Amino acid sequence: MRSLYLFSCILLLASQAFAQKMEYLRKSETFKKSGKQPDFYYWSAPDDTAGLTYVATLQARGTAMNGGKTLYELWMGCFMKSRKTGANAFMLQSFTDTDSTQPVLVLDLYYASEEAAGRNEARKERNVVYLFGNKGKPMPVKVNGEEKDIPANAWLRYETSPDSELKLAKGGAAGAHMTITGKEDQPATYYSVSGFGLGGMVPPPGTVGLSFNTGRITEMPPDFGGLLLEVLKKSTVPEHTTGK
Repeated sequence: MRSLYLFSCILLLASQAFAQKMEYLRKSETFKKSGKQPDFYYWSAPDDTAGLTYVATLQARGTAMNGGKTLYELWMGCFMKSRKTGANAFMLQSFTDTDSTQPVLVLDLYYASEEAAGRNEARKERNVVYLFGNKGKPMPVKVNGEEKDIPANAWLRYETSPDSELKLAKGGAAGAHMTITGKEDQPATYYSVSGFGLGGMVPPPGTVGLSFNTGRITEMPPDFGGLLLEVLKKSTVPEHTTGK
C-alpha cells in the first residue's frame, strides 16, 4: 500500500512542474548510496539517532510563479530530490513562511536502518485522526453530524477506538463525505479539509473522499502529516485543538 501510494505521488509530480529552487546546504562526504530507498520517513524523535546516518541538508524555496509555493509541494520536491541521495528519512530543520510568495523548507536527510525505522514506526500515535483546515481563517466541517470549526493555522484531533466511527462531511449533500472506522493499533491518520491549510496539498491519484465542487476531504501521506503538525506546533499553538 505504501509503495503504491508513493508510486502515485511520483506520477503526479511527473505531470506537474513545481516552481521551486532546490539547493543542498551541506552533504556528507562519507555516505555512499546503496540500492533504492523508496520511503521518506518523518523522523519524530531528533534525540534518537541510533541507526541514523547523516546524508545531506536540503533547502526547498518556493518561487513567486504559480505552483511550488505550498509546504506540501516543497516537501514533495524534497522527497523526489532525496531519492537521488539514498536518504530515506528526514527531520525538520526549519520552515519559513514570512513571505507567502517564497516560503522556504529546510530538511535534514538521513539513511535509517531497518531497526531504526522500526523504532520510528513503533512510537507513532495510534488510533487518532487529525483534521487540518485553512491557513488564514477557520474551516467548517461536520463531525458525526455536529458542526465544528477547525481553527485557523490549527487542527482538530479525535481519538478513534477500534470499531468506532468518525463521520466527516464538508459542503452539504453535493460535497465530500467520509466515514473513518477505528481499527486495532491503527497508526494516526491525517486529513486536509477543503482549503488544505498550510499543506496546500495537491491530492494524488487514488486518494479517497474527494469532491471538487463544494468541499474536499483528502487523506494526507502520514509522513507529511507529521511534518505539518510539527510546523504548526512550532508556530502559534492554538488553545483548542482536540475534538470533543
